Amino acid sequence: MDLLETIKLSLEGLRSNKLRSFLTMLGIIIGIGSVIGITTIGNALTKSVNKAFDSIANTAVQIYVQSKKSDYDNSELSEGDFLTENIINYLEAQKGRKIDKLIYNGAGGNGFVKEGRNKEQVTISATSQDEKNIFKIKMLAGRFLNEEDVKRGKSVVVISDKVLEKVYKTSAPEVLGREAKIESNGKLIVAMIIGVYKYEEISVMGQSFNGSSSTIYIPRTTGDREFLTEPRTFYYDVTMTLKNSDTIEEDAQSIVDDLNAKFYANNPRAEVKYYSAKSEISQVNGAMGSIQLAIGAIAAISLLVGGIGVMNILLVSVTERTREIGIRKALGATRGDIRKQFIIESVIICIIGGIFGIILGSIIGLVGSKLLKAPSLPSIGSIVVAVGFSMLIGIFFGYYPANKAAKLDPIEALRYE
Repeated sequence: MDLLETIKLSLEGLRSNKLRSFLTMLGIIIGIGSVIGITTIGNALTKSVNKAFDSIANTAVQIYVQSKKSDYDNSELSEGDFLTENIINYLEAQKGRKIDKLIYNGAGGNGFVKEGRNKEQVTISATSQDEKNIFKIKMLAGRFLNEEDVKRGKSVVVISDKVLEKVYKTSAPEVLGREAKIESNGKLIVAMIIGVYKYEEISVMGQSFNGSSSTIYIPRTTGDREFLTEPRTFYYDVTMTLKNSDTIEEDAQSIVDDLNAKFYANNPRAEVKYYSAKSEISQVNGAMGSIQLAIGAIAAISLLVGGIGVMNILLVSVTERTREIGIRKALGATRGDIRKQFIIESVIICIIGGIFGIILGSIIGLVGSKLLKAPSLPSIGSIVVAVGFSMLIGIFFGYYPANKAAKLDPIEALRYE
């Protein structure tokens, strides 16, 4: 008996018991659907997190001061424990070696940009020229802050296209050179608009990461002049990019060790530590992968249950078709023919269930990833694995009933009522 005829017989057997065949497939459908859906949502979640970090250069490192007693409480530290001008000057002197770019923020805050009756809430960031490259700011018109702006403490500002739309209601080039009125804590700052950048809202798991307000940028020296009553003597942290992307962790640790040895060796309260965007991304992706694998493994248990269901139904089918098996053996069918028929029937059940499971999983994954605002489709790999796993389940759980049918004695089978 050839393969095509065996497949036809198997399909005929499934058609004659449609409801039972569907219920048999249900475990496979749910199992495959769960695995693909969870995998797709996990990929979307990873993509969402990576997108949040994508706004920061992958060589970015933040150097900060931390209490030796607590990782969360710096209340016992004084101004002299933080990054002083001497430390900043030392780091500036290291630029061109391990350090590529360096930024340390001045005094800023929250406020409003106003023009007539129009106003927009903003975050005021007092920074330096390297902020543009470290945080991948995309300019639409004009320019970003430069070294001269910072050195001279110029009253200039870079606004977002969101502020442009809500406050000035004109095109980006036309707003350049106009005065921006910035109100913060009852203080009015007037600065000339020198650039407009593209505001991009960063979201993780569908939640806004950078709030509803956009940031405007002024020189750090301008921020200190406008917001501080006394000259600045320290910084809480600095952000830098390192020259070699392959040795970020080693170079960052080397810089930290150097600072601790030179400036904090005799300080019993504080020490310098670092935070790396690249290491954070790796940790997040590793955690996501572990969670995804664990949940996928739990979902895969339903495939085992589905496989057992297939085996049970086929055992029932063998019992019901005992007389049919006896007739076929009497007409010359071999044990191999009988075994092949039931294994193929099992594989067909699992493949059809796998196809429906792929459809169900794709729908679950698409809906879930859209809720995370990172639409994603199942990977080809997960679909191939799902179909392959379905076939293996069919062969593995179909073999025992098929073998039992093949071993039936034809005479006893014909006598079966």
